Amino acid sequence: MEWVTGVPEEFKTRIRFPMSDREMKRRWSTVQTVMQEQGIDVLIAQNADQYLGGYFRYFTDLPTEQAYPMSVLFPAKGEMTTITSSSPYNPLPPAWFRRGIGNRLGAPYFRTFHYTDLYDAKLMEAYICDHKCKTVGLIAPSLLNYKLVNYLKTALPDVTFIDATELIDEIKAVKSEDEIQAIQRTVALHDQVLQMVPGILHPGMYEYDLRAEVNKFLISKGSEENLVMMGSAPQGTPTPKLHSFYQNRRIEDGDDLVFMIEANGGGGYYAEIVRGFCIGHQPSKELQYAWDLSRELQDFTAELVKPGSDCAEMLEIYNNKLVSYGLQPETRLFAHGQGYDLVERPAFFKGETMKVKENMFFAIHPEINTGKAFGNYCDQYLVTKDGAVRVETTPRQIYVV
Repeated sequence: MEWVTGVPEEFKTRIRFPMSDREMKRRWSTVQTVMQEQGIDVLIAQNADQYLGGYFRYFTDLPTEQAYPMSVLFPAKGEMTTITSSSPYNPLPPAWFRRGIGNRLGAPYFRTFHYTDLYDAKLMEAYICDHKCKTVGLIAPSLLNYKLVNYLKTALPDVTFIDATELIDEIKAVKSEDEIQAIQRTVALHDQVLQMVPGILHPGMYEYDLRAEVNKFLISKGSEENLVMMGSAPQGTPTPKLHSFYQNRRIEDGDDLVFMIEANGGGGYYAEIVRGFCIGHQPSKELQYAWDLSRELQDFTAELVKPGSDCAEMLEIYNNKLVSYGLQPETRLFAHGQGYDLVERPAFFKGETMKVKENMFFAIHPEINTGKAFGNYCDQYLVTKDGAVRVETTPRQIYVV
């Protein structure tokens, strides 16, 4: 842990994959420089789960878990303040974890107790008044409690509130060398799982048994949160990826299986991968066609992803390709950025305005359902100056077990 200095022994004992001091200072400095240029006194971000908890973690290197909202007040100068659902006398994070955190505030608010909805808002109000903030930037207002935002705007009529999401998204989407290494570590973990699955997948086991084995392995390697999705069905019956709630089916000889991991690795960065399996039989021509077409469309999409590319334009080109195959235009999210959030900008959506830049990461996962077979390769791509490069090493093939 030589990249983290001046921290208590408790930090070294308990934190397995901290982000480097170098990287944290880079983020803080970059954001504060832009804030000063734009006259923003403080930024407010709040997250309540780890899958979409990237804003809070970006500033603090701390995950948001178990639906307890955690907020950060990040000033244009100086150290940040955190607000968490915890005791005012012993607030989270622990005192030994406070890199860049000058003040920790706690209050026992729970979103299921409506009468506590303004506990954190009133702490924010006091901060804004005490620090004489004139302009407050709200990061991803849709993730903030409506009552919280409404209260602040009503209680502080002389303060200007602006949407600062675009400002942070533009910075957060381009990964540093430390972040690239963290994402590559996650991808390598996914590759290890895909090497492991053929050895544990067998007829007679339930889908949830496979998920349990994979979860155990992921956690042992440092994953903090993970989605293991799958769907099995008799050959010739297409099945999409299903969440854990639906994974009560027994896997039988002669089944086809689609298997997906959306897990973060040590340090909190997400990636995702999808592969197909045949249990006790070779792929049918229909199944092979579906997966081959998914791979072809994945390659086609990756060729479009270059620095300066426009995501909305790439979506239109992709949809024209689908139509040329007699397929319907894409309505799902099939290509998007990734990092601390499972789904990040930029994305292949009509409303996307962010341009592709070098050192962004994309997950690309074209989905094909012919009515008789389902194919859906998913891989991670790093944008280089010359284009997008696939990061996974797991071969794109249907595995027979």
